[in-house]
Amino acid sequence: MILNNKKMINLSLLQRRINDKNIYKNFCMFIIGMLFSSIAVSVFYQPNDVVTTGSTGLAIIISYYINVDLSLMVFVFSSILLMIGFAVFGTTYGAKNILGTILYPIFIKSTTLIMKVVSFENTSLFLLILIGGVLSGIGFGMIKKSGYSLGGFYVLYDILNKRFKISIGKASLICNVLVVVLSVFTFGIDKCIYAVIGLYISSEVADRIMLGISRNKAFYIITKKPLEVRDFIVNNLDYTVTIVNARGGYSNKKKNMLMCVIPTIEYQKVKEVIMEIDKSAFFLITDSYSISRELRKNM
Repeated sequence: MILNNKKMINLSLLQRRINDKNIYKNFCMFIIGMLFSSIAVSVFYQPNDVVTTGSTGLAIIISYYINVDLSLMVFVFSSILLMIGFAVFGTTYGAKNILGTILYPIFIKSTTLIMKVVSFENTSLFLLILIGGVLSGIGFGMIKKSGYSLGGFYVLYDILNKRFKISIGKASLICNVLVVVLSVFTFGIDKCIYAVIGLYISSEVADRIMLGISRNKAFYIITKKPLEVRDFIVNNLDYTVTIVNARGGYSNKKKNMLMCVIPTIEYQKVKEVIMEIDKSAFFLITDSYSISRELRKNM
């Protein structure tokens, strides 16, 4: 137990050191992410009666009926959910959402000034939603990477997860689908379709921001001709290969597995050569987003 406690303390200290080291970088990322997200809402979504996700999307619908400033509606919804978050999860959880709850409506209000300078009157709605989706995705990805939160519906997702054992992904899907469906009765089916397009673009871009663009492919190869495959990769492509001892789960036979990381541009060539050398070869190809220096040196 003492050993386990020491390990827990060390892990806690390590995490704290990492957080302290990146505190300014993460805060700047959070601010820039909010800026992109608010531009997407104020310039591209709300003026064209297209909803976005979360409490902001709901606020766009409500503000259409009662003619209340969008930033005020976002603040009201986020504040209500923030208080619920404090009540359900406690002060530590609530504190993480305070900054986003206060600043995001201010950013939304400030970025409306862009519309006084720039006009998109004759621009295709599809193009506007495309740009808005990209900006929204960049903003969402940066906010998630920063470790901060905008609050709002994120509190609702966590409550659904805790009370009803619904995964965060499913909770997000349920809530956002409801918002998009509600928009049909307010703005019509055409604008609903644009909302779905924007949502898809935003989610794809956010994934790329959070994970990065895969410049490499990792190959895991089990073949009857490991030497030939290794020689091709090492001698023809000038990349290193690591040989890993493996054992078949069904046959229980010992096998050698080749592991290598290849630039994406060479991916198709390596795949075809492996199949040419050994048509019965089994190989798994995955995206590789990061390679440590030590691994590069030792492979």
